[in-house]
Amino acid sequence: MMRASLLLVSAIWFAVPTAAQSLVVVEARGVELKVGSRLDEGRQVKLLAGGKLVVVRSDGTVISLRGPHDGPVRSKAAPNRGAGRALAALVATRNDRANRVGSVRSGSNAAPLPSPWFIDITRPGERCLVEGTPISWWRPVTTASQDFTLFPLDRSWNAQFRFAADQETITITKVSDIDGTKSFLIKDGEREYSIRLHLIPDTVTEPAVVTGWMIEKGCIQQADALLAYLSRDVKQGIGE
Repeated sequence: MMRASLLLVSAIWFAVPTAAQSLVVVEARGVELKVGSRLDEGRQVKLLAGGKLVVVRSDGTVISLRGPHDGPVRSKAAPNRGAGRALAALVATRNDRANRVGSVRSGSNAAPLPSPWFIDITRPGERCLVEGTPISWWRPVTTASQDFTLFPLDRSWNAQFRFAADQETITITKVSDIDGTKSFLIKDGEREYSIRLHLIPDTVTEPAVVTGWMIEKGCIQQADALLAYLSRDVKQGIGE
């Protein structure tokens, strides 16, 4: 289910023009910044060779820096002011990411999700999940029952799921309750493939930032579902 807080913030994001740009840290290596922390655009950051910093701007723009770097964390792209332009920029970023990774790997050709927070259990690839929330495994609806077995990479345990006929979702425990595992092997009949979860801190609720985060991590199927929500809001006249 889509978080109520995200829906509430979406109206605010579309209604207010982009002002000062804040940044949310998505990935940090070789620099003392915590994932999910916030900083101002223009902050000076020093990265040695091998260091990496990825942030998402409040309008959804992803900024990726690699060391050596000594200077501000600033995008060359001007802020996208207005809901329509911000949404168009996110869609363009999504398309570019999917093209670079490939539609099969990114999941951009996968079945549409009813909610951006459902985790498609039927295909390999990257998935995004809010930290501390249950996992809602999803499959496209079918009249047939279907069995899945989930393993960690070392196969030290397994969990079995049966979807009944016409059942789309099975909600299970939090990731933190299953040994902190974020990479899984899924067995579906004779098929076996991997799914990797990327956790989004629960403090990150701005829809543009969440969408940019999903796109950066390759969770294109989920980003598409979230973009559909945002597009609907734009069409309803929220924002511009």
